[in-house]
Amino acid sequence: MTKNFIRVGTVGLGLAGMVQAQNEADALDQSFMASDKPMTSMSSLADRVSFGSYGEFHAQFGDGDDNVDLHRLVLLANLQITDKLKFVTETEFEHALYHAMQGDKSTDLKIEIEQAYFNYALNDSLDINAGIQLIPAGIINDVHEPTTFYGVERPNVEKYIIPTTWWEAGVGIVKKYDSGLQIDVLAHTGLDMTSEGYVRSGRPKLTKSDYEQTNSWAVTARAKYTGIAGVELAGTVQYQYDASSEVSGNQSSILTEAHAIYRKGGFQFRALGAYWDLDNFDAGDSNDAQWGYYLEPSYAIDTDYGRVGAFTRFSHYDYVNSSSESTQIREYAIGVNYWPTDELVFKVDYVNADKPGKNDENINLGFGWYF
Repeated sequence: MTKNFIRVGTVGLGLAGMVQAQNEADALDQSFMASDKPMTSMSSLADRVSFGSYGEFHAQFGDGDDNVDLHRLVLLANLQITDKLKFVTETEFEHALYHAMQGDKSTDLKIEIEQAYFNYALNDSLDINAGIQLIPAGIINDVHEPTTFYGVERPNVEKYIIPTTWWEAGVGIVKKYDSGLQIDVLAHTGLDMTSEGYVRSGRPKLTKSDYEQTNSWAVTARAKYTGIAGVELAGTVQYQYDASSEVSGNQSSILTEAHAIYRKGGFQFRALGAYWDLDNFDAGDSNDAQWGYYLEPSYAIDTDYGRVGAFTRFSHYDYVNSSSESTQIREYAIGVNYWPTDELVFKVDYVNADKPGKNDENINLGFGWYF
């Protein structure tokens, strides 16, 4: 019953958004004919370049592998080429320092170009973009800076089902309406999962060898509505062609996702559901449907020493893990965030994960920044 509700609801929201994108052909033609002069009002290159950074340290203690990790350090650089054309980049250094407390110190450094795309504003309400960019699905995939969410780790439903953080090479359009509706349509490279259908493993991250072995491509459409103060409603539908090069034939797959965010004063409530319909994987029907949802209420107050917020999160998800086993998990989390300034956050949480045959408990500590 839960899976059917998630699937039907998310398909409806996503398809409603796709219909709105059909009316923009004339606007595209007219905008390309308009002049787009360099930004002569800017005195130098420095005036057109902006820099930023975000990152986070994590520590975990409990039933997992106790560790301390500089999970990520991200450098942002944007160039406003003309008044309509912008170049956006995001370079990420992951696990620059990893210390497993039950073993030897080790380094597992990864360097990734997470975003590198051009955005052209055809007019005030219609953009076209091309390059390496984030897939418009879920809450965290779009906005994942550590100061913007509760908990040390990102929600596991978005991590394993969507799977956050997920970026591909593609071309897309973004249309915004005065009513608060936004439509995103993106054609892009696709996942290449294991033969058992482990979704998270399918992010090839533009590795040349992976794309030489697969014909995978995908189309994603999202409708997002923010026309009511404090409310965000969104739904995504994605069609994925040949989601695994390890399996013969085409593994045509569909991702549907929907979420809602409500904010009033210091109170916030987040709810998200996502569902994968995967075809023709080696593990058979048991791994063809992977799904999850979570509910997260939170409350924050301002003090003389910064902002303090508490949250709890219930998650329920069924996915194929790295051991290629179908695993259904019920997860409970509770924790506190403390923001001494808007750019810095300290976090602590407790997570209890009820898995088949065992129950894991962990305490996580972390701090992050975004400026």
